[in-house]
Amino acid sequence: MTDLPELPDLTARLHRLGGDGPAPTDETIRRDLARGRGASRRRAFRAGTAGLTLVAVAGIGTAIAVNAERTPPTSPSIAAPSSPSSPSDVSEPGGVQLVAYTGEQQPGFVVAKVPAGFVLEGATPFNLNVARADDHSGLDVFEDKLVVMLESQSVTGKPEGAPVKVGDLDGWMRTVEDGTQVLTYDDGEHRVVVQAWKSLGLSDQQVIEFAEGVTVTAEAQAGVG
Repeated sequence: MTDLPELPDLTARLHRLGGDGPAPTDETIRRDLARGRGASRRRAFRAGTAGLTLVAVAGIGTAIAVNAERTPPTSPSIAAPSSPSSPSDVSEPGGVQLVAYTGEQQPGFVVAKVPAGFVLEGATPFNLNVARADDHSGLDVFEDKLVVMLESQSVTGKPEGAPVKVGDLDGWMRTVEDGTQVLTYDDGEHRVVVQAWKSLGLSDQQVIEFAEGVTVTAEAQAGVG
């Protein structure tokens, strides 16, 4: 910034420019100088603050851009694991689970559930065999199978075993020496026997659940002996 001239020199210049007119007083010149210096300072201040404003605006824009780049991505939803729809969908330790049976039924006995991976091997007038799909040992072999039959006509008296309920029906559950489970129950017209070989790994409750889905038809016959 160019300095303003000192007071005596300025007075002489004004006097020369003014010709023969009266020279301005020292007080007048001092006021003019003060106004000039004040205007000069205000212009300089405005120029400086304008630059600061531009810098501040630019800084805000940069901060917004940086923050936008650093915004963390949304975490993916973790899906929660599904729950079994019913107790029969849970496999017993070392065994299998019961599943709905939708295949062709056999004469004598209709079933609603079978162990997973099992099929109806076939039926005679006296028994229905539920076996693994690759088991073709024959209907007279009960090993490793789930078998349904009517109690022999030769049996009299109350069945052995602990009292249980098969739905609303009275039943009796026992385990024989080789570990096979035997469930006997009255359906109102017949005394039904369900035998579960020990290798299947079914619990007593699963054997009962299987029996709850059994319906005896007119083709079923009770053996003798």
